[in-house]
Amino acid sequence: MKTQAVMGRVNASYPRLQHLLVPLDFSGKSRQALRYAIPLAQKFTAKIHLVHVLRPTGKAELADLPRLKQAALKRLGEMSALLPPRARAGNAVLTGKPADAILELAAKNNIDLIVLTTKGRTGLKRVLVGSTAESIMRHAPCPVLSVRRH
Repeated sequence: MKTQAVMGRVNASYPRLQHLLVPLDFSGKSRQALRYAIPLAQKFTAKIHLVHVLRPTGKAELADLPRLKQAALKRLGEMSALLPPRARAGNAVLTGKPADAILELAAKNNIDLIVLTTKGRTGLKRVLVGSTAESIMRHAPCPVLSVRRH
């Protein structure tokens, strides 16, 4: 029996990637996602959108939110400057639960691929702490490329 007969007709063309979303928490490890996103963007002539999500926890942080947003936007601008000029797209600083904010942004901007890093937690640690990356992978409106931090 032929493999093609079992699988049916498979279109061998490349997927269409025009918009990549890279969530950053500004750790050196989260920037590893850019090492994968940049060559993909160049290959497909895609744009890279950078996002950072603030999750204010107390009254002091809520009161300081405008300053925190401005500082995060500045850092995203610095990261965006490292991208090839043709790959640069908008930067966004959002507030709220990171997974929800990232998923909403991806859906609203017709993102074709989310490129993110994972901490590689397993077992009880993951259950207790929760996993933003796992939630994004389960509910994303598009494919997700997960880069394990090392």
